[in-house]
Amino acid sequence: MLSFIHEKYTPLVFSLSCLILVFYFILYWRKGAWLKTFGQKTYIQKFSKIPSTYRNLIKGTSISAACCILGLTLLQPKWQTTEEQYEKEGLEIVFVLDVSMSMLAEDVKPNRLECAKMEIANLVRGLEDDRVGLVVFAARAFSLLPYPTKDYEMVFLRILNMVNEHYVRFVPYGTNIGNALIAAMETFSNEAGKKIIILLTDGEEQLLRRSQVVEAIRLLLEKNDISTYIIGIGDPNNSTSIPKRDRLGNKSGYERTEDGEIIYTKPDPKLLREIAEMAGGSYQHDATGAELQNIFKQVIETNKDIIGVKKKNIIYDISQYFLGCALILLAFYFVL
Repeated sequence: MLSFIHEKYTPLVFSLSCLILVFYFILYWRKGAWLKTFGQKTYIQKFSKIPSTYRNLIKGTSISAACCILGLTLLQPKWQTTEEQYEKEGLEIVFVLDVSMSMLAEDVKPNRLECAKMEIANLVRGLEDDRVGLVVFAARAFSLLPYPTKDYEMVFLRILNMVNEHYVRFVPYGTNIGNALIAAMETFSNEAGKKIIILLTDGEEQLLRRSQVVEAIRLLLEKNDISTYIIGIGDPNNSTSIPKRDRLGNKSGYERTEDGEIIYTKPDPKLLREIAEMAGGSYQHDATGAELQNIFKQVIETNKDIIGVKKKNIIYDISQYFLGCALILLAFYFVL
């Protein structure tokens, strides 16, 4: 359906267009009366470049229509249509992000941590009616949001952006997956609905506290409304060193042990798969980071239930089409 943002001015546009048409034909009539003073009008038109009555009618209509369409273009025409969309149940999603030192390895570009952050941000920007939370963990887990939020841009993404290399070097060394899962469960609200934990880690066993993993699995099994998805990131076939950078961000070597040996990191998919299976969840691994977005979307779509159908009004701006028609009519006017 065609509509205009400034619809109240449409009568004025049509009135002015009609006045332009009337004015054009008045000028044509006066020109004809003036030509009669030189002789018969038909002979003058035959031997001169003065347009015939038929051509003048077309030219007058063209210029009037062009002015009318230009005026309507200024009123910002819109085309409104209605589409039926499936209404899906909103989810509570808590992202659990590994921020241990090994996540700075660059076997995934730009590194494991930044790749995971970028793909989380891309996913969240496309969500609707879902609430999201964020837990980060190394030797200890911290919930960076007190409860899941729908404010993606102003809250979630801003906090996610704060998790960077400086943050990684500040947190205690280690990988406490059990504590991370417990912190994620505590972040969820008490409202009914589906709840999802998406844990991203390279899975390297660094001071892993297995007792807390067992406790977390026990709690997850008691809560039937929480689904757990563990996603591994990094090359599981090759060991990778961890770059060390100066204050300007330039690479200044590699992380080393107290004995001066270079630290190498290698993901452990076997460990993560075992944890996921014991928790009744699922595990997937992405060695390069290229499939993270597809994995995320698959997780979301798997848990989304259709609860109804809603009609959504979609509005398209068609000003450019009106402007194109007006230019064609003006060109037609000058060609005749």
